[in-house]
Amino acid sequence: MKVKTLGQSRNPAVLMIPGMFCTSDVPELAAKYLANEYYVILPTLDGHHREEPVYHGVDRDAAEIVGWLEDNGVTRLALLQGTSMGAEVALAVAARIRIPVDHWLLDGGPCFHFPRFFRAIMARKFNGYMNMVRGKTTGQAVDALMKDPFVKKLGGDSLDSYRGMLGGFCEIGQWIDSASVRRIADTCYRCVLPDIPDETARRFVFLYSENEPARKSEKRLKKKYPQAAFLVAKGYGHGGFQGEQPEKYAGLMRDIIEGRELRI
Repeated sequence: MKVKTLGQSRNPAVLMIPGMFCTSDVPELAAKYLANEYYVILPTLDGHHREEPVYHGVDRDAAEIVGWLEDNGVTRLALLQGTSMGAEVALAVAARIRIPVDHWLLDGGPCFHFPRFFRAIMARKFNGYMNMVRGKTTGQAVDALMKDPFVKKLGGDSLDSYRGMLGGFCEIGQWIDSASVRRIADTCYRCVLPDIPDETARRFVFLYSENEPARKSEKRLKKKYPQAAFLVAKGYGHGGFQGEQPEKYAGLMRDIIEGRELRI
């Protein structure tokens, strides 16, 4: 895991975990609006950077995040945020973390537990994308991905905002191996919902865009964590609120931390 930080370490700490095939560059778009008030911690997961090009799995993700916080003297988090697969990693962190976390924002997590054959199909699809972008310039690769039906469905009305996010995807595609992609598909689509104390679950805020496919896991989450809050961002695709309106997204994070009424 590679970690970038913004702001002063003496300030309240915020941790933001990016989604699959994304680097810390994606959450940094919103994080920069928080850096004057908070110490923002931005990990890039293994398999998503050249220093550790192999992805190992969600358990290692969670262990590395918890270990980094402990090793770097972070004794409390004002907010722990995760996007897409990063939201699932955040849930795994919730089961392991030993320091207080005041609030959680779990954005667009595809928190399904699909059978192996489905995960294999998705792994083949993702490996197909890697083959599509490998050897191409970033611009060429992004243009190709923007025409893909699955990407169009995820992006919806927010498709244009995906162009920046897909740049990192195309970079990662130059080196990631097929076994890592398979393990990423497993993390994304074999989400084990941990048993969480009610006191912690009350601090969860699950955010979904109105029509994104990942929202279909909302029913499962409400059954497991009835104490949690659920928000819907209308007019965006998967992760689109964060991508299109990073300053407003940072404002939502600030509202969650400060206990204000939540509106999008």
